[in-house]
Formats: sequence, C-alpha cells, structure tokens
Amino acid sequence: MSHLPLLCVGAYLIMFAFGSDVINVVEVKTPSGWVRGYEELYDEGQVNRFVKIPYAQPPLGDLRFQKPKPIEEWEGVEGIRDVNAPQCTQVIFPLPGFDSLENDEDCLYLNIYVPGKITTDKNLSVMVWIHGGGFMIGGASQYKPQKLVLGGDVIVVTFNYRLGLLGFLTLHDPLAPGNYGLWDQIEALRWVQNNIAAFGGNPKSVTIFGESAGGMSVSLQTLIPSNEGLFHRAISQSGVVSFFSLSRRREEKQTNELLLKNTNCTSKEDIAETLRCLRGVPAENLTAAVPMMEFEKFNMSFELGSLVPSVDGDLIKENLAYPKSWDDEVYRFFRSIDYMSGTLDAEGNSLPLMLSEETQDHFKFNASERVPVSVLCEMFAPTFVTTAAGNIPELTREICEFYTTSEGDNEQSMRVADFHGDSMFIVPSNIILEIHAKNNDKAKTFQYLVTKQSPFPFIPELPDWYKGAGHGEELHLMFNVTSDHVPEEILKKQDLESVEKLSKDVVKYWTNFAKYGDPNSEDLPKWPTFDTATKKYAILDTPVTEGENLKPDATDLLRKVIEKGRPNAMHDEL
Repeated sequence: MSHLPLLCVGAYLIMFAFGSDVINVVEVKTPSGWVRGYEELYDEGQVNRFVKIPYAQPPLGDLRFQKPKPIEEWEGVEGIRDVNAPQCTQVIFPLPGFDSLENDEDCLYLNIYVPGKITTDKNLSVMVWIHGGGFMIGGASQYKPQKLVLGGDVIVVTFNYRLGLLGFLTLHDPLAPGNYGLWDQIEALRWVQNNIAAFGGNPKSVTIFGESAGGMSVSLQTLIPSNEGLFHRAISQSGVVSFFSLSRRREEKQTNELLLKNTNCTSKEDIAETLRCLRGVPAENLTAAVPMMEFEKFNMSFELGSLVPSVDGDLIKENLAYPKSWDDEVYRFFRSIDYMSGTLDAEGNSLPLMLSEETQDHFKFNASERVPVSVLCEMFAPTFVTTAAGNIPELTREICEFYTTSEGDNEQSMRVADFHGDSMFIVPSNIILEIHAKNNDKAKTFQYLVTKQSPFPFIPELPDWYKGAGHGEELHLMFNVTSDHVPEEILKKQDLESVEKLSKDVVKYWTNFAKYGDPNSEDLPKWPTFDTATKKYAILDTPVTEGENLKPDATDLLRKVIEKGRPNAMHDEL
C-alpha cells in the first residue's frame, strides 16, 4: 500500500488490490476526522464516492425519541468501499429500479459524491438531497447522483433521517417533542457546512432538493428562520408543505393509543415511564406496532399522526398547512432564497394502490378497470374538505361537480386520480410559488411540469385508463435507475434516445440553478421565471416548451376550501 499526495492538503490516494482488480481509495481529512472513499471511473469522468459518513451520534438507547446529538471528532478513518449505508428502520417496501437496503436504527449517515480530483481550490456548489417516501420509507443510498455530479460539476450529498414513529413520535412534551427526522435533516446540513470545504465544496453555495416527502421537507426547512445560512437555494419536487405533511392532534392521539397498546406500554404513570418502556422495545417491533392498514377507512382518511411532522411549538410553531399573506414574517427566509417547485402532469398515479379490496368491494368496482365518481364524491372530496375546513357539504359538492365528467369510465377514473394529484401536490405547489414570487425582487422563482412519461416507472402495471407522467417519474432523469423491473417487450417500445436528451437537459437545469440561482444557459431551451402575473413555467418533455398558469380553476377551487378553514384552524386540535 502506498500513499500518493493529491492536490488538496490532507487528502491521499491509496491503491488497493482486490484479486485482479485495482481500486484507488481516497482519504480526506475533515474537521470531523478522516474519511475514506474511492474513485469511480466513467466515460464522462471521475467521481469520488464517500459512503456511510456519520453526521450525528447513533440515535440509540436514551437518544431514541430525542433531537440528534452532534457527532464528536473521531479517530481513525470512517467510510467503506462499495457498500451502501443502511436505511433507517422502516417497513420494507421495495422500490422498483432502486437498491434494497438493510434496516438499522443506527442510521444517521451521509454519502458524498465529488467530481474529478479532490482539491479545496475548486469551491464547487453543493446539492443536498432529501429522499422521499412518505416520511416512512426510503434511504440515502438508493439514490445514485453520478448524472448530476458529472453532468453539472457539483458535489452531491445524500443522507438518511429517522422515519415513522422513530422519526416523528410526539407526546407534546419536552421529553418527546417529535420532529426528530426534521432535526436530523438540520444536523446533516450543519455537518455539510462544517465539513464540505474539505471535499472542495463551497459552504456558501448549498442547494437543498427533494422529492415527495423530501420536497415537503425542503419546503418545511425553508419556513424555519433559524436555518438561514445552512442553505441558499431550494428545489421542491412534487411536494411542499400541506395538510399531507403535517399531523393533527386527534390523529396523533389515535396513533399513540395504538402504539402503546401494541407495545404493552399503556397504563404508565407518566411520560418518562412511557418513554422508558418504548425505548425498551426493539426498533423493528416499534415499526410494526402501527401497521398502515389500520389507518385505511372508507372515507380514505389516512390518519398519520406521530408518523409525519407536527406542530411542536419549537421547530414548527404554527400550522403551516394554512398559507398566510406573502409578507408574513414566516416567509421572510423562504423569500430570500432562490426557489424552484414543480410537479408532473399525472401526479395521482398512486390512487390505484390506495384503493384497498375492502374499498373496492364497498363501492362495487375494480380499480384496474375503472374508478367511479362515487369514490371521489363520498370518500376523497369529503375527507379533504373535512381536513382543511371542517364539515362543509357545499364545498364537497363543488369539488365533486368539478371533477365529474360524462366522457366515459376511463376519463372519469382519470379525473378522480387528478383530484388526488391536484390536492396533494399540484395546487399546494402553485400556492407556495405565488407566495415566493409576490413582489419579490430579492430572489428568483421557477416552476416546472414534467409531461414526459418514464420508460421504467415505479408502477409499471398501471391501469389502461391511467395516462401521463406519474408521481416520482422524474427521478430517473437525475439519478441512476435500473430498468430490471420493466418487461423487455415494453422497454423496446420506448424512445430511449429522447429520454436521454431530456435527462441531460434536466441535469443542466438543476445544476445551473444550484450554481447560479437560474436554470438557464445558452445551450438549453429557455425556462421563463415564474411571476404572479403570467405564472409561466417550463414543460419538461422533448422538446422543452413553456406553459402559463397551471391548472387555474383547480387551484382557485381548492384554495377556497383552504381559506374557508383558516378562521377555524383550531379544529385540527380536536
């Protein structure tokens, strides 16, 4: 073994021989300690990959259900070769096209991907990825960002954060305040600020980006004023703060009662004793104690209290699901940074998965063939209205009428899916973009809509009636995703050349935004800025085009429901 000095101080290149293979291992001295990574060579260039770097103390024992503790400087070298970091404890839910990871409660690790040779002279912009998965599944090592790293000459960081009950259980007490997963995200960003310069990164040019629950997390983090300085730009992909990203007290109570019953931690004298009991339960037993099927009701009310972020009075001081005036103090930091938010044109692709056999039997339909309007009018619409504004039948009727069509079963099924996607993703994105752009001369605002369907979607066997680019289908454009789960006869029909062209454009758009606060460059189709007068956005397809004022009628209708609820926002405490 020999040590060969690189250009940067404190970094070494080591050559290890494994059988017939020779691999270059890189060691970097950071303020936290030495870390070890390795070189990956591609036709496009070299990536240095560092895996499983601890950014906080293991959240075990007394640190379960607590804010993360900063990592202390370590001795020796951290990091392993060509092995994925474990994911935080969760229900195993394989995601087609992505690696399957091991569960481990000791999971507060991050991965770093650096283009080319490591030198502190580069001062590269940094993109920090927050993975999605409904705050309940997912892991950092599932996302391979080499496309972004090599195509945009940026450093990409991916990290784990605690999920489900281990990440968000709240007893509304200082002993168990909740939002541990959000605090993990903040601790990871602090580690990046303190250490990324050692990898050639610029701590003053950090962009956070995420999809679905990751996009919701990005949005929430921009609304926490104390985060100022931890990042400088933000991208929310198919997810912003909304009713689906914050729990209510009633739901938390129901979840906690089920948890305590199924772990035999009921009838304790006080919260301290309850926590001692819960800390004695194996992590996998905690995860299994509140099965998702327990939440599914005929009204489709997925009551996810204590499994998602909550209003804790500390990190999140108020119910941010109710938008306020653009000039409210809560938006000051958010409006000071460049912001991008976007969605796909058929975000409701998870609808068929949400319709259980029990639900289909009740309404006498088969989701693979059709979804009747009764599912909308008797389940989805009343649940949304009740959650947002209380029991207001006339608003439910308005939604029912708006999403009802006489154009046949296929179109009606798609309209039900549209409501699901509009209410969860598209309309909340439209609202937060308007808040960011209104009278804002300090930062730029951009919106996109993906209409290019993925050649290897996460749900390859959607019903024939479902059309469009579905939730999560933009991820393959920026991350390495395998097509192993897609039948070869289907894959052969895809125009993979056009997909690759769009992927290269998206990589440039995303990394341009991370570097300059603007996705545009001379080699790309123009992406207009979003303003409240024209509401222009980029349509990401082949070719890339422009659109204006995305789904105005749906936005007006669903915004009216939310505004009706604001005067009575305390109903969520019931």
